[in-house]
Amino acid sequence: MRTLIVTELKLLSRSPDFLAISMAFPVVFFLVMSEVFGGGRIGPVDMITYMMISMAAFGVISGSLNIGARVALERRSGWNRQLRLTPLPGWSYVASKVAVSMVMVLPTAVLILLAGFLVKGVTLEVVQWGQILAAIWLGSLPFAVLGVLIGMAVKPETVSAITVASFLLLAMFGGLWMPVEVLPGFMAGLARALPSFWLADQARELIGGGSVSLPGLLVAGAWFAGASVLVVASYRRDAAR
Repeated sequence: MRTLIVTELKLLSRSPDFLAISMAFPVVFFLVMSEVFGGGRIGPVDMITYMMISMAAFGVISGSLNIGARVALERRSGWNRQLRLTPLPGWSYVASKVAVSMVMVLPTAVLILLAGFLVKGVTLEVVQWGQILAAIWLGSLPFAVLGVLIGMAVKPETVSAITVASFLLLAMFGGLWMPVEVLPGFMAGLARALPSFWLADQARELIGGGSVSLPGLLVAGAWFAGASVLVVASYRRDAAR
């Protein structure tokens, strides 16, 4: 599996345009959104810090889901079918994609936090910066699995559209573009059923002196488990063809 991960990272490193877009777009989005919601506070967090965390969450979600495009291309080219002829266990293919996804989203989160510090003047304790980064990065795991699921479950011709629609909906209804506190009641309730809401909320709670939320862990765990089951089913379906 290690060889698969290294090979995948080398291939992605040869696509600078893809890397630049996937990393730069969330940073630009943060700079714009911080201007729109730049004043005031929500609880113990000022709005610029609030939006910095939200856009870091948005960045890792979009980056995680984009792994589905590579999975779909490999399905179309027959690469994963060739891998099944090797002694490599099937789970290692999926695990390698999830691992690569998590490696690739880490720089995106770091860049957005750096933009908050260097451009927007966000000041936090060193421990708080570490808490944000750890919460956002580790919380990307369900989205990495979801990205693999999209790549394995939909047709290669539609994977890009499904990926874009998925991360836009998760961001919109998860309260990443607009504070949940200003959303109507039913939308606020919907947000709390989505892992995208808890991805950002957990980080904000930690720097505000709170602790990891059990409901947030349960929601993220449920999405991770559900996506994992569907990934296994999709992989077996492809293997049976």
